[in-house]
Amino acid sequence: MEDKIVTLGSYIDFMAAEIDLGKLQTAGISSYIDENAAGIYPLNTNDLGAYKIKVFERDLEKCRKLLAQDMHTE
Repeated sequence: MEDKIVTLGSYIDFMAAEIDLGKLQTAGISSYIDENAAGIYPLNTNDLGAYKIKVFERDLEKCRKLLAQDMHTE
């Protein structure tokens, strides 16, 4: 069985992406930030959401719930 990697979310702000990535990794979820669009289009990153958090598809719902829960407790 192949583990598919999907985009959890796109971010304009690198720090916001880093914060959410930290929450996921603290919860033991494998994840990383894909910055490819930021390098290709450095002047248009605000339009593209250049920082994308990538996770395994099997963890997608767990990630969404975790980040949504954090939004309600902050």
